[in-house]
Amino acid sequence: MDRPLRLPQQDRADFETALSRALELPQVRAALQQSGDGAHGAERLRRQAREHAEYVLAAASPEYERYAALRADADALARLPVDAPGRERLSGWLGVLALIVPIVAGSAAAVFLLLGYGLRLTDSLEVLGEALSGAGWIAAAVALASALAGGLGLLRAAARPRPAESPGGAGVVDGGLEEARSAWRAALTERGLVPFLVARAGAGDGGGEAVSGFRPRYTSPDFETDV
Repeated sequence: MDRPLRLPQQDRADFETALSRALELPQVRAALQQSGDGAHGAERLRRQAREHAEYVLAAASPEYERYAALRADADALARLPVDAPGRERLSGWLGVLALIVPIVAGSAAAVFLLLGYGLRLTDSLEVLGEALSGAGWIAAAVALASALAGGLGLLRAAARPRPAESPGGAGVVDGGLEEARSAWRAALTERGLVPFLVARAGAGDGGGEAVSGFRPRYTSPDFETDV
């Protein structure tokens, strides 16, 4: 059974991708052909690379440490509370003005006008009916004015160009993080996986024995492959 990789979950897929690509490289395939192994040899090397992943990972520890540090910074930045931009707050208020106020004022206008013109048909309540009719027309004017003002404000807010990101914004952070990830994967393949696989290609099926013929070129006592 394969030993589980001592890596954070989000890095295991990168390790597996780099391992699959390394097994297809010409120098690894040539070493397998010289040893007389075929597909069985490739699966043996895959298993041994997983079992001795700590040796392979140590060869790319400087790149991984930089990548892990940048990822931690990006995660911390993403968790910071961000105030809504003034443009979004303005759009919210304009949305209330353009939607809720016209609905409320229009409903009030309809009620006042119906009651007002209905009461004006009776002699005893004609004065009250005229007052309600006047209030209804005022409410109708408010509804129309608020709808126009809110609609124009929303159009202006939507047409306003977005401010450009600052040089130290999230786009630069994400770009540096992706660059560090690519550098780690390249170092993992070139300095870790390929030398290990070539050294183990002719060593036979001895997954439990000590790793021979391979020493990582870069090691760091502070490199952690498990969290």
